[in-house]
Amino acid sequence: MKKLFALLLLTLTFTLPAWSEPEASKNDAEATAAIAKLREGLVTSFKKGDIDSLLTYLDPQVVVTWQNGEVCKGPAEVRAFYDRMMTGPKRMVREIQSNPEVIGRHVYGDWAVSWGNLHDQFVLSSGAELPFNSVFTATIAKRGDRWLVVAFHASVNAFDNPVPNAGSQRLAEWVGAAGLFGGIFFGFMARRIFPPKEPIL
Repeated sequence: MKKLFALLLLTLTFTLPAWSEPEASKNDAEATAAIAKLREGLVTSFKKGDIDSLLTYLDPQVVVTWQNGEVCKGPAEVRAFYDRMMTGPKRMVREIQSNPEVIGRHVYGDWAVSWGNLHDQFVLSSGAELPFNSVFTATIAKRGDRWLVVAFHASVNAFDNPVPNAGSQRLAEWVGAAGLFGGIFFGFMARRIFPPKEPIL
């Protein structure tokens, strides 16, 4: 009897993983397709400059933390932040350049996390250039039949960044906020949530 039980246990040990693999592969494929749809929507909204459309890809409880430490909770606060920093009459950022690099990514069924470096640079209205190397963490999750952005966090090295060297607290506040939203959040989420290359796990 003990030998029979041991044989059964051994059989299950080797066959159960095989049974689960097709289902896992199917789920991964479905997640990949859904994430691609999210990316397509973000890209389209970003190219059109359509903030209304882009906000529909944010979870109702989304939390976004900017480089200046300001936190937005929910799409309404994100919209207010965007209007204040990117379209206001006193905006200071003329252009934002970034080349996001995804260092790693984990997919956990119905949610995923990616992280990396934004390799970002801000060009101010004065023509001055401020090179940053912001690091980020982005989280997306499945909500019903859609995938949405639930959290985004970016930060810079507090001891080695160009803003304090510019000698202006006001500059630090505006660049840390306005540039991040317009050039990093949209650019990263639209183009780099899930890059075509294989992730490092």
